[in-house]
Amino acid sequence: MRFATVIGHYFIWHYGRAIRDLTKIYRQLIVFVFNFFSVSILVNSYFAPWRRMGEAYPDKSVDPFDYLSTFTVNLIMRCVGIFMRTVVIVVGMLATLLLILSYPIILLVWLILPFGVVVVFFIGFGLLFR
Repeated sequence: MRFATVIGHYFIWHYGRAIRDLTKIYRQLIVFVFNFFSVSILVNSYFAPWRRMGEAYPDKSVDPFDYLSTFTVNLIMRCVGIFMRTVVIVVGMLATLLLILSYPIILLVWLILPFGVVVVFFIGFGLLFR
């Protein structure tokens, strides 16, 4: 009698509270992956130089070559920054999308898991008397 009560409470938990908790944890995991790749920060600083690398413009020089070389270096650093940020943003968005798309599969596995245990039990029981 006590065993049947435990089984009943387990199924109530498994198909009730556990699904709500799984969904809540999954949402937090999606936010974590999105923040792990810093997608919003990278989008906001998209045109910044890579790792703040660059040269300062000369103060007292009148030579246009100095200005042009500084401009070229800063432009290259911004292009490197755009490329690197694009790669990280794309990888972060793909990881987040993959995580979002895997939720139905995980939920389906969670829903059929108790029946899988029963099936495996009977298969093992059948192998015992083979």
